[in-house]
Amino acid sequence: MHYVRNLTILSLVFSSFLTEMNTGVSSAYPIEALAERQNMLAANMAAKSRPRQENRQKKYYALNISAELSNSLKKYEENISCLAEDIKQKSIHYQAWINRGISLQNLDRYQDSIACFDRAINLKSDLEEAWYRRGISLNHMQQYDRAFFAYSKALDLNPNNYAVWYNQGNVLKKLGEYDGAIAAYDRVISIQPDSLVAWYSRGEIFEKLEKYEQAIIAYQKVTTMEPEYYLAWYGQGNIFNKLQKYDEALFAYEQIIKSHPEHYQAWYNKGNVLLTLGKYQEAISAYNSALEINPNYDLAWNNRGAAFEGLKDYTTALMSYTQAIKVNPKYQTALNNRRRLLMKLSSQ
Repeated sequence: MHYVRNLTILSLVFSSFLTEMNTGVSSAYPIEALAERQNMLAANMAAKSRPRQENRQKKYYALNISAELSNSLKKYEENISCLAEDIKQKSIHYQAWINRGISLQNLDRYQDSIACFDRAINLKSDLEEAWYRRGISLNHMQQYDRAFFAYSKALDLNPNNYAVWYNQGNVLKKLGEYDGAIAAYDRVISIQPDSLVAWYSRGEIFEKLEKYEQAIIAYQKVTTMEPEYYLAWYGQGNIFNKLQKYDEALFAYEQIIKSHPEHYQAWYNKGNVLLTLGKYQEAISAYNSALEINPNYDLAWNNRGAAFEGLKDYTTALMSYTQAIKVNPKYQTALNNRRRLLMKLSSQ
């Protein structure tokens, strides 16, 4: 199914998760939010991958057909319905209902799409695709118990559909049923051994459960198959940093920088590891790289200040803390660091 063909692309959707340590040094380990974002997208591919395709098609239409016809196509999409009062035809093939439901999913009209899938199922109860699509819409609506039921019905009809197993695993993860989620991802892998997202999601759950050895194995399986799958490198870097295996953590972040040098979080995380190792000048260089990409990254300004403090360059450290506060006036860690350093300098 076309939903699964874009899983690898979808998994490369990026967002950051920032946490602060009580030491006054901030630490960014975006793996948890990254994984959640990736899984949400992979479980709900209609809203994210298909609209982009449609947008490209609409641009193509705009270049090759009249504005009137283009507007008619848009109006047709907006008027798709499966409500009884909107249906003039009394006899419609079940596949037509499924197609309408898919079109409504593409428009993010998930509740309406369910009405279409239900009509298809009423005509023919053993429609794997209708149950699967129904689960996707319910997942978008955060009705995870009902999505689980729909996916289960699809799997009863076809237990070898790895796409359904994957989405089932995502729903179970959202419900906190981690053993069941891992079992679902394992089913994906048994059918599709090179499923990057299944291996990655498996690693993410093991990391959440603090089963780090198993998580590392899963993440390394991903990066062996696809070295540029940076989410798995973030996972490895995060775990190795927790385990104080700093050389391995540095290697992981450097792999991200190698393939995606624009990822300022990777530069920042590299700087944090170097800061922990007391390699202040190298840490500053990493933070500078992060700030060149994102000058408003308050955490990098703060930790840059900490590195300059390590070099006893208090003037530059103070400037960095001040810049962090300028970017984020409510950033308490930087406020505390600046106040502490000012008191230290005034007492000298």
